[in-house]
Amino acid sequence: MSAPDTDTPPAAPPLAAAPPPAPRGGRRRRTVALLLFGLVAIGAALGWYRLQADLDRTRDQLGEARRALAEAVEQSARFERDVQLKMERLEAELARLRDQRAELDQLYLDLTRGRDESTLVEVERLVTLAAQELQIAGSVATALAALQAADGRLARSERPQLVNLRRAIGRDIERLRVAPAVDITGIALKLDQIAQGVDGWPLLAEATPLPASAAIARPAPKPDAKAPPAAAPAPATWWAQVRAWLQQEFGDLVRIREVDTPEALLLTTAQQQLVRQQMRLRLLDARTALLMRNDRLYRADLAEAQALLSRYFDTRQAAAATAQSQLKTLAAAPLSVETPQIADSLAALRTARQGVR
Repeated sequence: MSAPDTDTPPAAPPLAAAPPPAPRGGRRRRTVALLLFGLVAIGAALGWYRLQADLDRTRDQLGEARRALAEAVEQSARFERDVQLKMERLEAELARLRDQRAELDQLYLDLTRGRDESTLVEVERLVTLAAQELQIAGSVATALAALQAADGRLARSERPQLVNLRRAIGRDIERLRVAPAVDITGIALKLDQIAQGVDGWPLLAEATPLPASAAIARPAPKPDAKAPPAAAPAPATWWAQVRAWLQQEFGDLVRIREVDTPEALLLTTAQQQLVRQQMRLRLLDARTALLMRNDRLYRADLAEAQALLSRYFDTRQAAAATAQSQLKTLAAAPLSVETPQIADSLAALRTARQGVR
C-alpha cells in the first residue's frame, strides 16, 4: 500500500446536519394561498373603490334629486299661491258680477215698472180724453180716435197685466164704431161756406138786372086768319088790370115785384151792409152753438138767419135760394144723439193701475 499523499489538504470538519427539505406540495399551496389572498385583496380593493364611486354617484344623484324636489316643491307652492290668488280674484269678480246682476235685475224691474207706469199714464190720459169728449162734446169720432191711440200704445207693451185693459178698450172701440154720430165738422164747414157767400146774395133793396130771357121782349105771334081769335081772360081786379097794362106797355123797362116787407126796399147802402153783417154774425153764432152742442141756441140762430134771408134778400135769385135751401137742411139735422159710454175701459184702467202699484 502506498503511503498518503502529503500534499492533499486535510478533510474539512463535518458540517452540522441540514434540515431536511420541505416537501414541494406544501410550498405550492402556500404560494397559491398567497396568490389567492392577493387577488382577493385586489378584488376587495377594486370593489370598495367601485362601491365608493357608486356611493358618491348615488349621493350626487340624491343631492340633485333633492334639489330638483325642492325646486318642484317650491314651484308647486308658488303655483299653489298663484292659483289661490287667482281663485280669490275670481271669487271677488264673481261676487262683483253677482252684485251687478242683482243691480241690473233691480234696474230692469224699475225700468219695466216705470215703462208700465208711463204706458198706463198715457193710456189713462187718452181714455179720459175720450170719456170727456163723449160726455161734454158728444164727439164720437174724437173719442174713437183717442181709444184707437190708446189701443196702439198698449199693443207695444208685452205685459200680461194689460191684456184685460186692451180687451175692454177694444170692446168700447167696436161700440163706438157702430154708434150713430153727427157730422159736427161737416155742418160747421157748411155754415162757414154759407157765411162766406153772404156778400154775393142780392138784396131786395138792390136794383138787380132782369135775366136775359125776361129782358128781351118777344114779339107777339101773328094771328092766324083762319083760326078764331082767342078771347083774352079779363083781369079780376083793377090792380091786375093796371099790372097787365104796365107789363104790356113797359115790360122791358119796368118790373113789378111783390114784397111782404116794404121796408126792405128802403134800405140805404150802410143799412144793407149792416144786414149782411147781421146775417153773417147769426151764422157764426149758429156755428159756435153747434160746436158747444147747444141745440136750442143753434136752432134759434138758424131760424133768425132764415128770417133775415127771407125778409131782406131776393130768394128768387140762385145764390139766395141755394143758401135758403141749405139753411133749411141744416136746421132739420139732429144734433143730440145717444152716445155710448166707455165705462168698461175706465173700470179696466183702474184695475190695471192697482195691479201695477
